[in-house]
Amino acid sequence: MTTDQKELKVELRGETEVVVTRYFAAPRQLVFDCFTKPELMRRWLTGPEGWTVEKIENDLRVGGKYLYVFADSNGNKGGVYGKFLEVIVPEKVANNENYAMDMATFDPDGPENPDATVESRTFTTEGNLTLMTHVCKYASAEVRKAELGAAEGWVELCKVLDKLLLELV
Repeated sequence: MTTDQKELKVELRGETEVVVTRYFAAPRQLVFDCFTKPELMRRWLTGPEGWTVEKIENDLRVGGKYLYVFADSNGNKGGVYGKFLEVIVPEKVANNENYAMDMATFDPDGPENPDATVESRTFTTEGNLTLMTHVCKYASAEVRKAELGAAEGWVELCKVLDKLLLELV
């Protein structure tokens, strides 16, 4: 594998989409598991710099809910939650994505944001590699602009995931 294949590529589509692609040197099923099984996600999905993942709940089925809670060393907590919109094991998972900025008042059964980001991750086998294609559809061009920095955060997370995949292969 060349270094270019492991490079995270970010493409802007139209005014509201971001497409992130990245190859991983592992079988598709294993990469899919690392993105969907809480026990594996905890080993690489750390959240923003200085934060750690505190809780991961995944009801991996269409209509099933998920919740990821992140915490920093000062006791601040935030969460990402939503529903799975499409699940095709081990090929694709799609979900809406909402943010909970104050976990003290967070209601997991409360209303979801109708303008929530919709994202999908597709996993494709290419030789001995798995290509992940992550598509984020934002409610507006302004929301996309505000969220673009998150794509850069994936660079370091993918390196941590690479190390985990090496352990598991």
